[in-house]
Amino acid sequence: MATGRAAVLDQPMGTFSIETFNVPDPASGTVLLRQELAGCCATDAHTYLGMWKAEFPVIMGHENVGVIEAIGSGGALDFNGRELHVGDRVIARSTYCGTCYECRGARQPRNCRNRKVQYGFSSPTTALFSGGYGEYLYLSSPMTTFMLKIDAPPSVAVLHEPLAVAAHAVRKAQPRLGSTVVVQGSGAIGLFTLGLARQAGAARAIVVGGPAERLELAQAFGADAVVNIDELRDPEERVRAVLDETPGRLGADVVYGCVGKSAAWSEGIDYLRDGDGRFLEVGLAGDDGEVGFNPATQLVAKNASFIGALGMADEDSVAAVAMMENKRLPLEHMVSHQLPLERVGEAMEALNGTYLLDGRTAFKIAIAPNGQMP
Repeated sequence: MATGRAAVLDQPMGTFSIETFNVPDPASGTVLLRQELAGCCATDAHTYLGMWKAEFPVIMGHENVGVIEAIGSGGALDFNGRELHVGDRVIARSTYCGTCYECRGARQPRNCRNRKVQYGFSSPTTALFSGGYGEYLYLSSPMTTFMLKIDAPPSVAVLHEPLAVAAHAVRKAQPRLGSTVVVQGSGAIGLFTLGLARQAGAARAIVVGGPAERLELAQAFGADAVVNIDELRDPEERVRAVLDETPGRLGADVVYGCVGKSAAWSEGIDYLRDGDGRFLEVGLAGDDGEVGFNPATQLVAKNASFIGALGMADEDSVAAVAMMENKRLPLEHMVSHQLPLERVGEAMEALNGTYLLDGRTAFKIAIAPNGQMP
């Protein structure tokens, strides 16, 4: 029987070890991928710290792209109904069944009773090769697996999950033609939200973030102006700088919070214009603590709308793949580091620290279990 390796984290803030497992023969309706790349994101960093639910020991990695190695009897279709074949490149992630009471009746799909395996958060003791930080990914739960063929190189295709999150954020806040948007944060989610907001019709875009290397990339994604938080450390100065970049100093029509720090939330509200402005928070998927809030002055007086966006819907993943295949954004510049399984721990240290790796700023880190990918 063939074997494959995976990086296994024993416990929160524990140790990654390279373990060898038997490669399963796919059961009926299931698919085995040979992993190409698995993206590393803030959710992985939180999982490592024990701040995100996972089954330990765990094989992490939920932003996955790979090539089909084998298909179980009966064959398999992707989300768009296309027949899958050995050798096809697909993106894959966990989704929801869409048929149980939690999905349809309660409209709480995160509590889907039929999702037995969650790729990137399940243990190899219950689901072999269930995360992307391994040489193989076994898509063993057909009812709750999202798969889509993709015609893009692995270093672009691996960005499908954060790009779909950004698509969800832009779809919910609905920037109008000619509007002004501000994006807080210049990580992957922030840059992708910026790019998609411009595609959706925003006429002016301002990014607040850092470091300088990421802000240079923000301009490639469509930023008209950038505010470097390393240079302007006082929040009040940053607010003035942002307002100076909006038409008439009136503020933004839409503000996207993509930072993941609760302290940035109140500052972002101050970027918002009075009268029908919309603030959408997408970065705070994990609990970063409480902030002070005055509903009279910060909500009612502004006649503002506050919106939360968590994850993505399947339609957002379809939109993300379409954007990748049509080369609408400069995604080829995003993956700055491809690391072998033996360096997963270093990736977590970078994500939970300064985002410096190998002496340079990390834009997006990807794990390459089977070697470097184009």
